[in-house]
Amino acid sequence: MYQTGRPITYPIGTFQYGNSQYTLYSDRNAYRIPDYIRLDIGINIEGNHKIKKLAHSFWNISIYNVLGRNNPYSIYFVTDQNGKVKGYKTSIFSIPVPSITYNFKF
Repeated sequence: MYQTGRPITYPIGTFQYGNSQYTLYSDRNAYRIPDYIRLDIGINIEGNHKIKKLAHSFWNISIYNVLGRNNPYSIYFVTDQNGKVKGYKTSIFSIPVPSITYNFKF
């Protein structure tokens, strides 16, 4: 799975007005989060498919995010005590996640 990064608006500076300090932002959606790349694999193990059989079942064995990429899902910004703005990336499932399921169709 490949997706280009979602648009984002970055803080690009600060300015003083009166006795307060304000953050200056880029144009709306002028930047993008890094691209999202993920590889999933899976296999279905099925039994026989008899026509007169009432139901069919199969096992599915799969691995989500095989490459273990730490793809950024979003970026948020925090102003520290010194007034500096820092960006933090959040990601979901940065390790491979295996799964086994049993499916029953009738």
